Amino acid sequence: MRGRTLLKVILATLAIAFCNNAGLCQKRSRIKTQPIVLQPPYLHPNTTVNAEVELPKGKIKLYDTISITFIGDVMQHGRQLQSALKDGEDPHNPQSYDYTHTFKHIEKKLKEADLAVANMEFPLGTPPYTGYPVFSAPESVAWKAKESGIDLFLLANNHIVDKGKIGLLNTLETYEKMGGRYIGAYKDAQSEKELNPVFYNIRGIRVAIINFTYGTNGFPVPEPCVVNLMDSTRVKETIARARDMGADMIICAPHWGEEYSLKPSGNQKKWAKMLRREGVDIIIGGHPHVPQVAQADKEHILFYSLGNYISNQTTPSYTQLELMVTVRIQKNFLTGETSLLEPEYEFLWCFKKGEFADDYTVVPVNDILGKEELVRDKYQYRRMEETYKDFIGRNLIEIY
Repeated sequence: MRGRTLLKVILATLAIAFCNNAGLCQKRSRIKTQPIVLQPPYLHPNTTVNAEVELPKGKIKLYDTISITFIGDVMQHGRQLQSALKDGEDPHNPQSYDYTHTFKHIEKKLKEADLAVANMEFPLGTPPYTGYPVFSAPESVAWKAKESGIDLFLLANNHIVDKGKIGLLNTLETYEKMGGRYIGAYKDAQSEKELNPVFYNIRGIRVAIINFTYGTNGFPVPEPCVVNLMDSTRVKETIARARDMGADMIICAPHWGEEYSLKPSGNQKKWAKMLRREGVDIIIGGHPHVPQVAQADKEHILFYSLGNYISNQTTPSYTQLELMVTVRIQKNFLTGETSLLEPEYEFLWCFKKGEFADDYTVVPVNDILGKEELVRDKYQYRRMEETYKDFIGRNLIEIY
């Protein structure tokens, strides 16, 4: 009898705690918290992570959900540099460039995410600053990205060694000075081993992110620097390293595919299958400069390409239409099970100087759709509307 009484007390206590905690089962507001960063050298397969957070007495944490937002290729073409340069200022001084408008209209959403990621498709800190075909951007664009909410910078892309060894080392030094985390390029093999994959523990949900590129435009990677390339053996090793580190979710951000094609190439499809087979849960790609096919179910999320985030490109029209994607990961702390929720995606449009604002800027399409009066250049508004509707009509995005 005493045992039964004790059991009843325990069950009643758990029931009360569960009822008190019912509010946690409702939709959570995505307030950004500072990720807990675990450095790879200190992680081992048997590492245990305390997933508990401080809660009011009597409440039990059943599960939590985190959000990770991705934007596409951040470009810096020659006309963008000219537009950002302040009147009468020294073009060799990185502080002479104003990027106030670059992230202005999505900054709130970037900061709401637990983690925000961008592909920075240029080396930094090596004047003279130049656009295509050999890119070199002032550090001020990266500082503005970080200030606007970008937490992780993807560096494995075909332009990262455009300025050779000094350009690559200046780039890495800039991100380190900023306190921004980066992945895909490293000063030497030891740094690659320590920093690849990048690993986050966000409120007890452990995420590993991998980034690699198909190539570097024929420029050799200067020794002893390392750039993650599309080498299946090396990529598989990195995925295995992510598993050994105890990742709940593995995310891959490949720089791949054929430029300006709305559909993935055969090679992209082949690689996507291999990545899934090796244990990658989420794939968010870049490089084609246009949004591509996307597929998502309860086990995997695949966006072959988000397209440009910001650039001077206008042809084909899809180079101004891009995707911002937020993936949501949920963990049950009673069972330890981690699952994917339906991803959120939003179309953006890149306006050139004077078309919407005084400088190049990116605006969510839904914020201005049907509101032509908000756009200075009416022709550009109509282009945006037609391109958006055309892409939607192609049914290229399949979400469960």
